[in-house]
Amino acid sequence: MFKQIKDLAGGELYLITSLLIFMVFFVLVGIYLFKMSKKHIELMRNLPIDEPQINPYEQD
Repeated sequence: MFKQIKDLAGGELYLITSLLIFMVFFVLVGIYLFKMSKKHIELMRNLPIDEPQINPYEQD
């Protein structure tokens, strides 16, 4: 398997590189989400609900 990876022609190298970048990005995002505080998640979850609703058509 490693012999095939070492003998790549060039186009395949871009495919493997993009796959590795994709995997690293999503692993880092996953780690970030697991380390995020639960208080911050709860705040962000309720943010749209806690905002006052403004009716632009209401006359003062």
